[in-house]
Amino acid sequence: MNLTSAAREFLAFLLSVQVLQGNDDWRVTYSSSNVCALRGSTADISCTFDYPDDVQYRPTTVTTLWFSKGDKYQPVDLEHDTNYRGRVVYSCKRIRCWSRCHGACTLSIRDLRHSDSAVYKFRFAINQPTPVPQVKLSVTDLQVKVSFPDPNDPTRAELECHSMCGLAPYIWFRNGQNLGQGVNYRAYIQSGDNFSCAVEGYERLRSPLVYGPQHTYVYSSPSGEIEEGSSVTLSCSIDANPAAKYTWFKNNQPLLWEPCQPHTFPSVHPEDRGTYHCHAENKYGHLSSNSIFMDVHYAPNSPTVTVSPSGELEEGSSVTLSCSSNANPAANYTWFKEHDISVKLSGQNYTFTFIISDLGGNYYCQAHNAIGQHNSTFLFIKVTSSSSQKAIVAVASIGVFMVTIHLIIFLWMRRKRASRKACGQGGRPDTVEESCP
Repeated sequence: MNLTSAAREFLAFLLSVQVLQGNDDWRVTYSSSNVCALRGSTADISCTFDYPDDVQYRPTTVTTLWFSKGDKYQPVDLEHDTNYRGRVVYSCKRIRCWSRCHGACTLSIRDLRHSDSAVYKFRFAINQPTPVPQVKLSVTDLQVKVSFPDPNDPTRAELECHSMCGLAPYIWFRNGQNLGQGVNYRAYIQSGDNFSCAVEGYERLRSPLVYGPQHTYVYSSPSGEIEEGSSVTLSCSIDANPAAKYTWFKNNQPLLWEPCQPHTFPSVHPEDRGTYHCHAENKYGHLSSNSIFMDVHYAPNSPTVTVSPSGELEEGSSVTLSCSSNANPAANYTWFKEHDISVKLSGQNYTFTFIISDLGGNYYCQAHNAIGQHNSTFLFIKVTSSSSQKAIVAVASIGVFMVTIHLIIFLWMRRKRASRKACGQGGRPDTVEESCP
């Protein structure tokens, strides 16, 4: 017996209750007014019909059809409905007349879908439309329900196979292996386990698997480099049934974000930089995701400048200018001197190995990267003469002073001698008048 024929026999059992609909002259008899079947199986909906064996209806051809849309005057034949294309078959027996005419028809719908749940109607017509009774078809899935009877043992579970059709008996499967028969099944759940159930004889039509979180994955949108001020969304993708709840972590610390939701940074900041992951959990287990590093790029902050050594600087000493700024990617640095376009020094630190007074003045640095740039405040450098230079100048000054004094004395003495010589010769000097001794 193949799966299709088995499904038909199974559903025929469900249709065992007869329902009569119509009037005394034109009647349609359904096996049941409600039919329940598993998704993926085949449903057979059968009916018989009869009408008066009257000469006015002969010779005639009886037309039959099934529909779920429209009315008895303008029905949409299921054989022409695109939603059922290739999945419906009509089977009607030959009509026999003796006092009354009797016929029988069966509608078969293969590969049932949830969308096939509807009210179906059968219509037969000779010279006029006949009354249209109806039958309701419900398509359902098997479901596994879980409970934990022992609050002190979260791994011991009781599983129940459930469907609205009330089907039985059930077969249980763990990781694809047949566990035997029963409505309920008790098991110790381990990470990686999955469970399903099926109606005995219909093992191919199993319930959806139930299992703990698998393939938990975090991703960002947009991905790649992220600039300060842009909008970023972190999402956690989880494969689990039933759906898992999850929480967010940054640098392995839990975050007070809304659980089970993607998180959006409307305007990302440098302090949002870090490593993120999510942790998923349902009744069947728990699993942490991969980690994703969110690297926020931003322009340099206002640079800080220092000079070493600080204070007044002597000519000839070694002086180092330093500039620092927070930036991502790391900043490059350029030094400038106020009102002197010829000075352009590269590097975070710049050293004057032998500074002179001409190099004194206001300096500033510029920190820049691919995102932007920022200038520092001025750094004033004052260069003074060194102590050795001062000593040299002092000695030189004293030397000049002494030479000057000696020169004055020499000139004075020379003049005095000249004056005496003039008096001895009876004359007197041209510019000095004094009595001879």
